[in-house]
Amino acid sequence: MRLTREQMAVQYPNQWLGLKEPVYLDDDGVTLLSAEVAFTNKTCDELLDMQLDGKDGIIGWYTTDNSLQLGMAGAV
Repeated sequence: MRLTREQMAVQYPNQWLGLKEPVYLDDDGVTLLSAEVAFTNKTCDELLDMQLDGKDGIIGWYTTDNSLQLGMAGAV
């Protein structure tokens, strides 16, 4: 299901999400606007492994402060 960054923070507070097909403001690759939520039950390490392996184009995002965590964006 595609959600905005704000919707993710409200629906899944304080947890790591595995996102697919992210849409960024001005295609900057940093300012996340929305994405498909693919995983809600993975740890940061699991999501990072998936991202580094190129599995399904997954990126990891933590919802605490409604921002994309540095080090997780664009690692692949």
